[in-house]
Amino acid sequence: MKKKIKTLPLKSLCPLLLCAALSGSLCACGTASAPSAPSGSGTAQNDTAGEAAPQTEQDTGTDTGGDTISGEKDGQTTEDNDTDANTLPEGASAADPEIDTTVSTFPSPVRIEMRSEEEELTADDGTLLCTTSYACPVVSIEDNADAAEKINADIRSRIDSFLADTEIEEWAMEGYEYHISEELDYAFLGYYDDMSFGVQRSDSNVISFTITYYTFSGGAHGNYSTQGVNYNTRTGELIAFSDLSDDADAFHADTLAYNQNLAGTEVYQMRMFSEDLLAGVSLESVLYADDAWYLSASGLTFISDPYALGPYVAGTIEFVIPYADLADMGFAAGYAYADRTVRELLNDADAAFDLNGDGAEDTILFSPETVVNEDESYSTISHLIINDVDFSDRDDDAAGQQLNGKIWSELALFDLNVEDDYTELVLLSGENIGDNYVYNSHFFRYTKDGRLLYLGEAAGNVLDPSVTFSALE
Repeated sequence: MKKKIKTLPLKSLCPLLLCAALSGSLCACGTASAPSAPSGSGTAQNDTAGEAAPQTEQDTGTDTGGDTISGEKDGQTTEDNDTDANTLPEGASAADPEIDTTVSTFPSPVRIEMRSEEEELTADDGTLLCTTSYACPVVSIEDNADAAEKINADIRSRIDSFLADTEIEEWAMEGYEYHISEELDYAFLGYYDDMSFGVQRSDSNVISFTITYYTFSGGAHGNYSTQGVNYNTRTGELIAFSDLSDDADAFHADTLAYNQNLAGTEVYQMRMFSEDLLAGVSLESVLYADDAWYLSASGLTFISDPYALGPYVAGTIEFVIPYADLADMGFAAGYAYADRTVRELLNDADAAFDLNGDGAEDTILFSPETVVNEDESYSTISHLIINDVDFSDRDDDAAGQQLNGKIWSELALFDLNVEDDYTELVLLSGENIGDNYVYNSHFFRYTKDGRLLYLGEAAGNVLDPSVTFSALE
């Protein structure tokens, strides 16, 4: 059941809450969305405090079958033939095996179509009081209609429960009456209630969604919460946390210890409340609550909503345990992830991964830095540091120019071609276009001789399995 949080009129809010900027990740799926913000690691980049949620787009369908980055229309893999001097380093060519960008194919039996609906409530004078919207995924599974039917029925029941709760409409009418009675000299901002599904994993073993509930009911900003819902692709049944291992108690203890270690690192400490403010609140009670986890391409992900472990400005805090580490904890083989390597990396946190297949782990750190220029304008330096080399300092090559040419939101690993030695680095950039936050994914390859090559870009977010991408440009 969704948690409803009523936001009081502006003058009723405490000063601390009024100072908080909206920076949580509001993940929407398909074409319906709460206020647009980068999803990714759960930290939002744009501030919509004091604004009502934007309107939704027109309905479209989303197909998650097949590749994340697609090749030709016949389903075959493609190669990037771009030999532009701004894309390839000096002396490189499309024939160079180091810049082969063949995309591996991973056909999926699952297809997910997103459908969105929106309803408006207006006052007698035409003032918009409230908008209720939702995005509904419709699942089909090749040769397994029964499992798809079970999943769709469960999804529909969750949406029906959401629509049956008309509390937001009552709040909106009360808020408008208050607005009129007080003769406030600013326009009434219509309230907003949104339920959006985000596809996190979609394969022959698991179908996982996040469900984000967003409510704006006046005040400085809206409030939101996120749940995870996970289905067994073969049976259509919900996956319980106890299903993830044959020894549920040991698995619980091992994953908790892992998460506690993450919580003690600097990057998490910077986002979480101090120990004094967390008094009486345990990590376990938050992360192991019902529906506070989901299975993504990156691993087992635990969710902490704003105000649970950190302030509103910290956004949704996620704790991710990669599948490689889960294997040592007795993770059930039936839910194994067998697709290409996909892994989100936290900003300002050290990571280790063999990027070029030479058998040695490479140290990786992505640390965006905002600097104030002499004219008091702001710019961003995107420090991408691999094995202690900061490639943002190298404006003389294509990769360095790319790093300093955009504002990046986050870094991820994404294996373009499982047949070669490389796992690529992906930097996500984005911008607000109308009511939506639009992503581009930019691919880099770290070579065996320590170079960083820029391979090109794909329109969209490679971390979102509901999106099908064209070949690299």
